[in-house]
Amino acid sequence: MPEESFSQKIPKQQAIMAAVLIILLAAIYLSGVWKPVFEVSTEKVGVLIIGEPSPAFKTVLDDDASLINYTVKMASQLEPNPSQQLEEYKVVVLDQHAGETVFAHSVSRQVGEALENFVRTGGTLIVVMDSGIYRSGPNESIASDVVGWTASFGDVVPVECDTTISGQGSCQIPIFSTGRIKRVDLSHKIMEGIESAPSSALPSYTIKTFDVKEASDVIALIESDEGQTFPAILEKKKLLGKTIYFNYDPALTPGIWQNTLEYIRG
Repeated sequence: MPEESFSQKIPKQQAIMAAVLIILLAAIYLSGVWKPVFEVSTEKVGVLIIGEPSPAFKTVLDDDASLINYTVKMASQLEPNPSQQLEEYKVVVLDQHAGETVFAHSVSRQVGEALENFVRTGGTLIVVMDSGIYRSGPNESIASDVVGWTASFGDVVPVECDTTISGQGSCQIPIFSTGRIKRVDLSHKIMEGIESAPSSALPSYTIKTFDVKEASDVIALIESDEGQTFPAILEKKKLLGKTIYFNYDPALTPGIWQNTLEYIRG
């Protein structure tokens, strides 16, 4: 029987190599080490909500049950070991904006420091409106010399509370207007596919917001029907983690909120 020529051997060698490669790739895939780029993760994100979400926001959170598992706790329930409790979560939402007392909008020094460290070590913190602007003490006392976020959270929150002519902080004075959420960052995932919320064909939102000072990257602005603008969504990235700030109730824009969850999941 005649020997195979060199040109005949090459296709056989290529076929063997291809078969070995396919087997290796299949083994890696089944091991869970590698997944194809087109496969979407179905893993739910663990989210801790500190405070009390509005009924509308709770409905939105329940609708996103396929994306997140969330737990609601008051800031006082994180004592005396807040850092240890935060380790259980990838995302923390500080949402106290619906609270009826000053204490309901406060965190203790320990909780503030734990949240700052949470961001610096890789967590994602979402702050809603005037949440966490006061420093709480024992027996529901409030520190009279702390207003704003810097004293409690360092520099991880992407907005600041300016002093107004009246002497109050801008984060203490709610503003009610009608308007729209307008996209500023054209490439950010949070506003992907959304230029304006609502669209120009629909009536404006009624929005409660604050005239806070921008201290980091602006993703979207609130544009009132009277021509005023306020920060709407901002983000500050640290080396490992990040903080996203919503200057309105996220329940107002469930599509933007879902984009935010997808962005956080990566």
